[in-house]
Amino acid sequence: MIYIKKLLWPFVTFWVLDSILLYVGSLLYPFYFVLGNKNLSVIWAAVVAGLVWTFLVWASDPIIGDKFKTKSKLIKFGFYFLANFFGLWITARFASTFGFGATSFVWLVFLALLANIFQYGLWKTGKFKKTIR
Repeated sequence: MIYIKKLLWPFVTFWVLDSILLYVGSLLYPFYFVLGNKNLSVIWAAVVAGLVWTFLVWASDPIIGDKFKTKSKLIKFGFYFLANFFGLWITARFASTFGFGATSFVWLVFLALLANIFQYGLWKTGKFKKTIR
């Protein structure tokens, strides 16, 4: 039970944060971010797209994160920015399935940068331990 809490709780927390970011992004910038399709309502699209995005970012950490064994916060910030961008891009490429779309990759860069800042703050305030390695 403790292992599941250590492993699952950070993932679920980031999933909720990413879903909220997608929802708020679509509310504030409706001409640039679209949530929902014929199969998913706006809320369900935020939940599903947030899950896919969070999974892609978390899956990239053990694969590529081990290559950057550095103490530099700038390099780690850059890695997670790229992971967020590519996670968002892949999620948006399958808009008909996941219900999230974007008009331009420039707006995905903006959302990835914003998400990176919020995720960093959540990681520091949540006092999560690195359990995946």
